[in-house]
Amino acid sequence: MIQLINIDKTFQFNDKTVEAVKEVNLTIKDGEIFGIIGYSGAGKSTLVRCINLLERPTAGEVIIDDVDLMKLSEKELRSKRKEIGMIFQQFNLFASRTVYKNVEYALRKNGLSKVERKKQVEELLDLVELGDKAEAYPSQLSGGQKQRVAIARALASHPKILLCDEATSALDPQTTDSILKLLKALNQKLGITVILITHEMQVIKEICNRVAVMENGRVVEEGEVFSIFASPTKPITKDFIDTTSNLSKIHRLIEEDAQVVKIEPGQCIVKFKYLVRSSSEALVSHISRQYKVDVNIIFGNIELIGSEPLGGLVAILSGEARSIEEALNYLKEKNVGVEVIRDARDSKQLVS
Repeated sequence: MIQLINIDKTFQFNDKTVEAVKEVNLTIKDGEIFGIIGYSGAGKSTLVRCINLLERPTAGEVIIDDVDLMKLSEKELRSKRKEIGMIFQQFNLFASRTVYKNVEYALRKNGLSKVERKKQVEELLDLVELGDKAEAYPSQLSGGQKQRVAIARALASHPKILLCDEATSALDPQTTDSILKLLKALNQKLGITVILITHEMQVIKEICNRVAVMENGRVVEEGEVFSIFASPTKPITKDFIDTTSNLSKIHRLIEEDAQVVKIEPGQCIVKFKYLVRSSSEALVSHISRQYKVDVNIIFGNIELIGSEPLGGLVAILSGEARSIEEALNYLKEKNVGVEVIRDARDSKQLVS
């Protein structure tokens, strides 16, 4: 549905050229929830504004439904933009207008009668579960309710695409969860394509089908969310994933020489990470029985990405050195990532 081809965007500041977006190529499918993640200054917000030409790319093509927006006249572009709704971090509501009037404002040029506008506003407010707040003012609403009003307003033109620029960044975790559930429900009910800009990997994990990771204006990694979480290739992606998992804590514990990571001769500390959809298998029980290896789990992180389990464990393994090695090799054959973090096994036994 959406193709971004060789997108560049540069800005001029005091005779200095700033390259905000560099040679970005993305294809976003009809009806999917696509995430774009990056730290502040990565270029993600600039990129998403290039999709509806709020920021006009310096170079490249923006193709939606086989139409290159860069080649449209201003009148044609205004018409095409009706197919693209947008919500922001700060809601951008009119403080002096009621919830009803905020949503109705988006319908002012649609040629609808007053009765038709009323019916559509009521339907939109019911859709975002704010039917009872029509006469309230933004100051009387919570942050989550304000964002729901902004979503209702963005849906007023029946867009095919909804751009969400850090739409949950100003919200607390519980409210963020409710907004993400709403976006997912709208995606499923209306078939709308959702593009989500964020700096939080937890948000990506909750609802996105695919994700692009941005750094210094470029897309450095892209793929299905499950695959990206299971096997990230770029350091920045690994950093983002570490923010949603406690498995990375083991390295801090090792540095601090914490009591929980002290091991005896013959033992080793290992981090297991599931690389494919196999974490539902009883692999730990199997290696204990098959190879007579004791597995003392320090901590773990198993969760659902979409409907698939993914995660890993950090554990202390005890047993004969060769048995532990055979158990680790078995896990590798089962597509489990194996990282020996601290090792007190006898190296001579391993090669004997």
